[in-house]
Amino acid sequence: MKNRRNASRRGILLIVVLLTIFCLIPLSGWADYDYPQKDYDISEDDLIAISKVDFPDWYLVNRERYWAGSWNDETACWIDILLMQVKDSTLYQKKLSVIVNSLRKGEHVPWEITDYAPIPLTEAAVNTLLDMEPTDLYRDQDGYTAEPCRLSWRITSECATFLLSEGEAWIALYSYPTTLAGIVINTEGQKCIRIAHWDGKQYCSVISSRFFSEERLSINGWQSNGNIVTVSCGACDPQFARQPDGRWLFVGIGDGNWTLYRVYDDFVTDAFALTLHDSNDVIHYGEFALERELTNADFTAYPDYIRDVIPLLDSSEFACVRSDGTPMWESPNGKLLATCYARLTGRIIQHENGYVQLQIGSEEYGMVGWFEEDDLAFGMDIEAVRCGFPSHSEEDCNRDYLVHVLNDVDLAEFTNTTCLVWLIGEKPEGNWLVQLNVETVCTASADSFRNIGPASELWAQFEAEYDHFEQEMQKGVGEAYDRPGK
Repeated sequence: MKNRRNASRRGILLIVVLLTIFCLIPLSGWADYDYPQKDYDISEDDLIAISKVDFPDWYLVNRERYWAGSWNDETACWIDILLMQVKDSTLYQKKLSVIVNSLRKGEHVPWEITDYAPIPLTEAAVNTLLDMEPTDLYRDQDGYTAEPCRLSWRITSECATFLLSEGEAWIALYSYPTTLAGIVINTEGQKCIRIAHWDGKQYCSVISSRFFSEERLSINGWQSNGNIVTVSCGACDPQFARQPDGRWLFVGIGDGNWTLYRVYDDFVTDAFALTLHDSNDVIHYGEFALERELTNADFTAYPDYIRDVIPLLDSSEFACVRSDGTPMWESPNGKLLATCYARLTGRIIQHENGYVQLQIGSEEYGMVGWFEEDDLAFGMDIEAVRCGFPSHSEEDCNRDYLVHVLNDVDLAEFTNTTCLVWLIGEKPEGNWLVQLNVETVCTASADSFRNIGPASELWAQFEAEYDHFEQEMQKGVGEAYDRPGK
C-alpha cells in the first residue's frame, strides 16, 4: 500500500499544487494580464488554412490563442485548433497545437497532435451532427460555449449510449483526450457521475458514483479536464483525480473557479501551499478520514474549508520535531545523522527504549532516522508546532538552479520548473539536509542557498488573509471576486 502510494506521488505533487494556485485566480482576471503585444509572422487564419490542407477530411470546431511557458527567453504564444469528423457512426476529434513565435509563412508547421477519445453515435446523433455547423459542437442552447469540452445539448443524449443501462440517459457529457465524463439520470430522477477512460484503443474502465437526488448535481467544466473532474452539488465543488491504478480519488474542494484545499494520501494543504516555498506550516499531516473513492463518495459530506478538514485527519501515525536543534540518530544511541529544525515531520515506523524511528519523505526517495521520544510532538499536537526551517531565496527553488547544488537526487525525473525546498536540518559536517517536494530527502553544501534567514513569518500573514478569504466565501459574495458562473 505504502509503496504504491509513494510511487504515485513521484513528480505529481507540485503539478497539482501549481494547479491549486492557478485556480485561486478568477478566470475573468486574466483579461487584465499584460500579454505580450507582438505581431507574429503567421496568423490564426494562416494556420487554419494549413490545417485544412494537412487534414482535408476534418472540420474546424474552434481555435484558441494563449500564452504559456517560454520560447527563447520570451513568452510562448500557442495556437490550438480543434477539428472534428464523423466516420462510421463515431465522432472523432483532433487538437492541433503549435508555438507561433518562430513560425514563418511557407514553413512546415510542426503540429503537436492530440486525439480525443472517439464517441460512438446513434443514427439520430449522426444526422443531427451532419445538419449542424461544426463550430456548434460545444455550444449551448443560446449559442455560446458555456463550458470547455461540454458537448452540445443537441446530441448529448445520443452519444456513447453503450455506457448507459436501461432507463438511463445522459443530461451532460464532457469530451477529453482520454476521458468521457458526464451526468447520468435514471427513471427516478436521480443523478450520478459516470466516467469512462480511453486507453488509445478501447474504453478500458467505466466507473460511476452513487445516485443522488440532489437536483444541483453537475460537472464544473471550468475546473475539469481529462484527469480531474470537479463535481458541483452545492456551495462548493469536490474534485476527483484519476490515479495510475484507474481509481478516481477525492483530491480537494473548489468554489466556482477557485481551489480551497487539496487532499493527498498523507496530508492536506491549504490554498497558499506553494507560496511558502521554504516552510511546511501549510501542510497538515494525517490520512483523510472520509471516503475518497468516487464510486462510494458522498459529495455533500466533504467540508468546504480546511479548518473543518483538519479534525478529520487521522494523524496517529505521524510525529514532528518539537524545537530547533533536535538530533536525529542513525540508531538509538548511534551515530548523529543531523541536527533538525522544528516541525520536521515523518511517519512513525517503530518505538524502542524511549526512541522513535520516523520515515521522512517517501520510502523510496526519503530517509529514516531515530529521535528521542521527548523531542517529538505526536498526532494532532503537530498542529501547535511552528516550522523552524530557515528561510531562503525563492529563486533557489528553480529546478535549473537546484540541479547544480543538490546531491543524491536525479532532477531529470522532475517535470516541475519550481520545487518546494525545505532546509530541514544540518549534517555534522555542515551541509544542509534538504527535503524536496515533500517526498525526497537529499543534501547540499552549506553555501548552496542564498539569503538564509530565520524561519519564514509569512504564515501569520497568510493565515490572516485566509481568514478574510474564508469569511468572504461563506458570505457567498461571488461578485466580490467576479467569479464566472456564480
